[in-house]
Amino acid sequence: MNAKDIKIGTKLEIEIPESYKKDDESTTSYVSQLVDVIDDNTISIASPMGEGRFKFLSRDSKIIIYYLNERHELLYFKGQVKGHKKNGALDIFDVTIISDFNKIQRRRFYRLDVVLNCQYKIIDQQFISTDKFEFEKLDETQLKPAYTKDISGSGFCMILEEALDPRTVLDISINLEDSAIIRVFAQVIRNVSEKNKRYEVGLHYIKISPRDSDILTRYIFEKQRQILKNTMQAKLK
Repeated sequence: MNAKDIKIGTKLEIEIPESYKKDDESTTSYVSQLVDVIDDNTISIASPMGEGRFKFLSRDSKIIIYYLNERHELLYFKGQVKGHKKNGALDIFDVTIISDFNKIQRRRFYRLDVVLNCQYKIIDQQFISTDKFEFEKLDETQLKPAYTKDISGSGFCMILEEALDPRTVLDISINLEDSAIIRVFAQVIRNVSEKNKRYEVGLHYIKISPRDSDILTRYIFEKQRQILKNTMQAKLK
């Protein structure tokens, strides 16, 4: 597998190693797009964007690039920035591929800030094994309302009206706007008190069907694409 196996226009997630992170940056994950394939081992990418601003990549800095192939498999490879050029007002970076392409099972994505309606119920106070959890028909009378603060392919932050102990397992339905409603089993990994008796709960997926995982993946990438498009258009004005 080489650079020519990636389609131009493919949405990318760029991870910046901590050693290249600036002091004023709170994230190392950015969204970008494949602009051109120069040869088997060299690609051009649009300036990565995160937290509403573009990230300038210094020459020789190393990055990790994640992307979805046509089979919706998540792959990644390591790259090294070799050059910078302008395309109008946009910054374009040439990146040399310096590792093999690897497929990963645990999906890692740019964390998308978005408010989505959720419903949940507590099913266990301690995670033991995913084998014991099966998705069953939800009883609406047992569900409690909540909403997301952000979401990614491996977990999300949810705002609710009760404190939950770490390791608590929830059965949650998430309304991805017009895309679909997905179901996940997720475990509480942190719980922070919010204002007005609300709580911010960090959750990690412990079970999600392949279908719902693909739906979530497409939803996040579509939102990233729209953010990137809007930001680029604004910069060109």
